Amino acid sequence: MKRVSYWLLAVLACAALNVEVCRGDDLTIGSKAPSIDIEHWVQNGGGKFAPVKEFESGKVYIIEFWATWCGPCRAAMPHISEIQDKYASRGVTVVSVSDEDLETVKGFLEEEAGEKTYAEITKNYCLTTDPDGSVYEAYMKAANQQGIPTAFIVGKSGQIEWIGHPMEIDQPLEDVVTGKWDRDAYAAEMKETQALQAKFTEELIPLMQGGKMDEAIELLDEWIADAKSEKMSTRLEDVKGSILLQTGDKRAIGPYKKMIEKAKDDPAALNERAWMIVQLSQGGVDVSKELVEAATGAAEQGVKLEPTNGALLDTLAHLYDMQGMLDKAIEAQKKALENPGQFEDDIKSFLKELEEKKKADK
Repeated sequence: MKRVSYWLLAVLACAALNVEVCRGDDLTIGSKAPSIDIEHWVQNGGGKFAPVKEFESGKVYIIEFWATWCGPCRAAMPHISEIQDKYASRGVTVVSVSDEDLETVKGFLEEEAGEKTYAEITKNYCLTTDPDGSVYEAYMKAANQQGIPTAFIVGKSGQIEWIGHPMEIDQPLEDVVTGKWDRDAYAAEMKETQALQAKFTEELIPLMQGGKMDEAIELLDEWIADAKSEKMSTRLEDVKGSILLQTGDKRAIGPYKKMIEKAKDDPAALNERAWMIVQLSQGGVDVSKELVEAATGAAEQGVKLEPTNGALLDTLAHLYDMQGMLDKAIEAQKKALENPGQFEDDIKSFLKELEEKKKADK
């Protein structure tokens, strides 16, 4: 089995911990939100929203950073659209900001994602691009954010209330809008997360780098037991499961099934979790039969929810192939080719590979 690099595990752990601000305090919870000067307002809710520079008192804003090349950003777009629909009448404006050139963004919006184009998916909120990067500098760099998508909630007083992944914004946003948000408690939670991130760097990563995975897992178990909140305990459990999964450990099956269960109604998330197993196998990890079967179940559930989703069908075809189910793999891949989206070349290439394998078996 190929060893997974400790760098990958560190990135994975940071993501699972949802480390909003890993260092520094230039822009953090309670900071006054910087004004924004965006060059291109590409979508504006069909004229419903005017360009924003200063934040109006008593209103709530979501400033979200994305890019056309970012898969998780694309996956979050339907949810962001739902958020805007739900909260538009309650004084919430979503401003989604890329730093790419206008032509790239316009071309992306013409692409299809299932039965809709991205232009149709994002038409009800403010989708923008700011090629000079000034807004990215004022928010992402000032808050030491390393990855996208990342969203900032600007509250009614013009202060930063929350920073995190847009798929986790629902409850914080509801609390901010209704006045129930406890900014101090959230700031304290972030400090706990930051302290744990330092421990990752100083204690956990060296163990993983040295191949001492059992000791690393024991250390995580100690941190889980000492966690101050159930939320932090759950995040650390996710880190543990992710590490076990990335190393092909047989103990990963329980955490992995929990990951699938959490995503059972979300086709994009199911596809992401199923594809993890394909990538592990492609990377040389000796993936257990139980993990492959669990991933297959996740992909099949995703296809039930979205029967024409080419990306999901492609994932399912790969998983069938991993189990020697060549006919089922070819059938799934042919269906994937009917709605390939941005993956057409990859889907065609894998279908050709499967058909050649079928001929060789005869």
